[in-house]
Amino acid sequence: MAYIPLNQIVDALEELEPQQKQLLLQILEESTSDSESSASSKLSSLDEIRAARFHDGLSCPHCGESGNFKKNGTYRGRQRYLHKVCGHTFNDLTNTPVHRTKYPEKWASYLRAMEQGYSLRKCAKLVGISLQASFEWRHKILHALSQIKSPTLEGIVEVDETYVLYSEKGKRKLPRKARKRGGVAKKRGISAEQVCVLVARDRMKHTVAEVATLGRLSAATLDQLLTSRLQSGVILCTDEEPTFRKYAREQKMSHEKVNPGKKRYVTKEIYHIQNVNAYHERFKTFLHRFRGVATKYLNHYVAYHRFLDGTSSLSALTRTKELFHQALRQPMKTTGKALPGYCEYQIQKMVS
Repeated sequence: MAYIPLNQIVDALEELEPQQKQLLLQILEESTSDSESSASSKLSSLDEIRAARFHDGLSCPHCGESGNFKKNGTYRGRQRYLHKVCGHTFNDLTNTPVHRTKYPEKWASYLRAMEQGYSLRKCAKLVGISLQASFEWRHKILHALSQIKSPTLEGIVEVDETYVLYSEKGKRKLPRKARKRGGVAKKRGISAEQVCVLVARDRMKHTVAEVATLGRLSAATLDQLLTSRLQSGVILCTDEEPTFRKYAREQKMSHEKVNPGKKRYVTKEIYHIQNVNAYHERFKTFLHRFRGVATKYLNHYVAYHRFLDGTSSLSALTRTKELFHQALRQPMKTTGKALPGYCEYQIQKMVS
């Protein structure tokens, strides 16, 4: 087929009659719709799910071991397997976000709406599911993303924390007077009313982001969350917070400090925390559209933002596919109605 420059096509459009333009617009819309529909259909097909989930070979979702399987009948057209070692049976959807959902064929459309940043209510309306199902589907995906192992950081590692107001959004019986949207903490400064989110980022843009604790960060918490994710020989770059100095001293790490309060943003021309501070700003902007996030689900949104931030260069359709594949590959801790209770328990452990 001969190549026609875009400017020639645009010039030719001006010569079309209104009815011809309307017909051309209809053809283009149908072509785009068919393309997206085909891609969405393929994304949620059982073959695609199986290929994404078991990309490294068949493994048991209960014990994580591979090998010693035998076919064990079918369930709703899906092959079941028996793992001879642990004795459990499973199918292609067991312990995935799609497990025990009534409309697996609608997942691709839902993910597409979710990737575009639509609200739960709008996602539900577009896909044709209930608001409750929309909420559960979102958090199944986000819970799976939160199970992704953080990368190992190397070289110069910038570390800083940011704080989000503690929230019990959605809870019917509060132990305190409800705050208005956009409210502030009762206590001044950093207290247990603030949730600490730790972010560490190297110059290769590998990122560790996780809810750390309530209130101020401690060296012990830093050790628990960060040490295993750092390669030997890293250079820690932080602000003048005493917690970071104590942590670096205890771990015997090279430590470079900046002091933004005194407008000392860069030391030795290369050490700064501008990358991690920019990440904080993008994270806060991302959270704003949700009009508040319950603290028990905050780690879900931290993981979701980390995924979106790391895939910002991908096309919308490619990112939707990557979102689904990443979620399918993670060993989910729990699914369904038990998920809110599990998230609440994780927060209670952090508090105690």
